[in-house]
Amino acid sequence: KNVFLGLIRDGLTDVSFSRDVEHLPWGIPVPNDPTQVMYVWCDALTNYLTGIGYPNDSYKTLWPADVHVVGKDMLRFHAGIWPGMLLSAGLPLPKEIIVHGFLTINGQKMSKSTGNVIDPAKILEKYGPDALRYYFCRNFVFGEDGDISESAVVRRYNDELADKFGNLISRVTSLIEKNGIEKTKNILKEKLNIEEIISKIDSYEFDKALNDIFGFIDSCNEYTQGKKPWETKDKKILYELADSIRLVTILLSPFIPDSCEKIAKVFGFKISLEELEKPLKIIKIKKSPIIFKKIE
Repeated sequence: KNVFLGLIRDGLTDVSFSRDVEHLPWGIPVPNDPTQVMYVWCDALTNYLTGIGYPNDSYKTLWPADVHVVGKDMLRFHAGIWPGMLLSAGLPLPKEIIVHGFLTINGQKMSKSTGNVIDPAKILEKYGPDALRYYFCRNFVFGEDGDISESAVVRRYNDELADKFGNLISRVTSLIEKNGIEKTKNILKEKLNIEEIISKIDSYEFDKALNDIFGFIDSCNEYTQGKKPWETKDKKILYELADSIRLVTILLSPFIPDSCEKIAKVFGFKISLEELEKPLKIIKIKKSPIIFKKIE
């Protein structure tokens, strides 16, 4: 916001929508002027509309966009030129623009010339989408630059998803398979501030939301250790833990959707915000397969 307001204070100027064909011979010709070709940014920006059907009315089912996400180096085009084009055409603006930072390596911007570029396809194949999505949302403040490290990806995944959450799921489902569960009021969930977490997600404070969620997972693990359901075989305690896992899974689903779908299948619930208000149904639960296999 401050960067763009600075651009306005410096003085906005007209933008040419064409380039001289002698200097840019490969562009799309400007109608009725063979000496000019279209400026690529003008043509590229219209794809947001033409890609969803414009000028046919079908585009209206997806426009205006709820959130327009751009990199910080594209601010002038996406927060200035594109809204100007929309206003001039009498079309509604995106409801919100959010600007993200750059990924860096050892504090340096990725660059082909320095050879420090990470191939996104290779790292995705190596770790999978859930691990990477979780790492980016957990490790960085959204909107700011973030330094990527493969060792940090592995550490976050193993320590938090595999050890903390994965082991909780495995332990609880194993005990439920042996002892069953009995419906009761979930006192444990009073330690989980669902409204605050949702508010943080809505305001793109993903790192803070995940910190709160994993604080509650820590509470669940402490609760398990304190109540010792493997000794007491207390079915009500197991219900509290299972219901708490349900709540955590729904809240984590925007970050690790594939894994959360597997967890939901084990416990027999649907993933949606509406389900947060509904208690866990009693079904036959078997020991869960390993959801988060450790990365070596």
